Amino acid sequence: MSKLTRRQQEILQTIRSLFEMNGYAPTLDQIGHQAGLNTRSTVHQHVQSLISLGYLDEAAEGKRAYSIPSHWAKPTTPSFPRGLQLLGKIAAGKPIEALDKNEISPNELFLGPNRYALKVQGESMRDIGVMDGDYVVIQHAETASNNDIVVAYVEGDGATLKRIFYLSDGRVELHPENSQMQPMIYPASCVQVQGKMVGLFRSY
Repeated sequence: MSKLTRRQQEILQTIRSLFEMNGYAPTLDQIGHQAGLNTRSTVHQHVQSLISLGYLDEAAEGKRAYSIPSHWAKPTTPSFPRGLQLLGKIAAGKPIEALDKNEISPNELFLGPNRYALKVQGESMRDIGVMDGDYVVIQHAETASNNDIVVAYVEGDGATLKRIFYLSDGRVELHPENSQMQPMIYPASCVQVQGKMVGLFRSY
């Protein structure tokens, strides 16, 4: 294989890192966002160069602009303790009797095919309890329904976590869950759904 330029090496490493983290080949927009490239055409040119140099495979018909080489190691599920003891429920009033020998598994709550975590920055979703510094669990998806909380990539602005609504005039509303912020409305062509929020966790 030919020697890569510094930028080609960065793009290849970005693709591999996202693949190992998420379990699927990242889109051109995801690659561009991670690598700091603003235009899809520039990302596409780099990907085509990596294909011609033998570092990526050509895409199957109807799929992405490329495919992951078969020799790349498939992502493995991280190793975690089996679970935490579930001792009972807790209320702010009358004490509730504890449960014995039950267990809750963080793996079962959060892990699954094509899932990944993102660290929240900002207060735009605080009214539903998603706070700055929290980690949200995202299920990869390229479509969503009204009222879903999604990771949306907005052309020119990057990715954001918002509640999504599809308006009757063809535009898309990205609605913050913060009473002090206004909804953001874009042409549908400028918004790409990248995943749906399925969970949240934080540490103290």
